[in-house]
Amino acid sequence: MSGNLLIRIGIGVIFIWGGLEKFIPGFLGGVGFTGASGFIGGLFGVKGIIATILTLGLALTELAAGILIISGKKLFEAYAALTAILLVAIVMVWLPAGFKDISGNNNVTWVTLITHIGLLLVLAGLTLNHKKS
Repeated sequence: MSGNLLIRIGIGVIFIWGGLEKFIPGFLGGVGFTGASGFIGGLFGVKGIIATILTLGLALTELAAGILIISGKKLFEAYAALTAILLVAIVMVWLPAGFKDISGNNNVTWVTLITHIGLLLVLAGLTLNHKKS
């Protein structure tokens, strides 16, 4: 087993989990599709079918990209898609949440923000490494 495979498994599991928790209420703390759709709809100021489509697209992309990364297929596309997802998550969710929590005693938001930034940089680097010439 190579180090690259271990890295791919680690990243793949994170995003497979993220996709599944958007579909299955209670799955490892996930809110399920209705909760995720409400949250994502609120982020973008949309409701109904638009929120449903955004949530479905996000959950399926996370699942598919995680599976592709573990299997070693379409790595550039999978890494690029997840890099974009993380960039949106950082800008729309974690950065604003971190600044709201700046005076609190709860560092969970900041730890999550830094973790997302670290994962974003890893995925961006992997995307560049797999860029087709």
